[in-house]
Amino acid sequence: MMLSAVLSASAYGATPLAEVTAETALALYRVNALAPLLLCKWLSPLLAESALEAGGSIVAMADMHAMGRPRVGFSAYSMSKAALVEMVRSLARELAPGVRVNGIAPGVVAWPEEGVESQERAQQRYLSRVPLGRAGTPEDAAEMVRWLVLDAGYVTGEVIRLDGGRWLA
Repeated sequence: MMLSAVLSASAYGATPLAEVTAETALALYRVNALAPLLLCKWLSPLLAESALEAGGSIVAMADMHAMGRPRVGFSAYSMSKAALVEMVRSLARELAPGVRVNGIAPGVVAWPEEGVESQERAQQRYLSRVPLGRAGTPEDAAEMVRWLVLDAGYVTGEVIRLDGGRWLA
């Protein structure tokens, strides 16, 4: 079997420090870091048996803002995604050579349907800092997943930004 796993479930939301509760922080951590770790534990024996030329593959969806450019008011969320980034690096060493583990750290690949970021003005403000001048798309993210799983046979332990150059601005 040609096996791979894409860990894309995510909980997202503003977590201003004055409003953070243990329950909120733990809920974000459970979805964004703990669940992916446990899924990797359960799936890794199966992935090690993959018939893919480069072996099994895990791709975790992180967040570019959890890689050194945190957003104000999102501390608990960012911490949970930073834990996911470290999981990618740790498991890449632990599961090699049979399973490659990588991550994708998108900026915007789909706008939220509600909240401040769903408003045209906020979107234009964000896009003004993206050198490619547009938001990403779910298809952009899917293509990067495909590349990591099928074509990037000598890549493991990497978290690749998918942000249209936003990191540079």
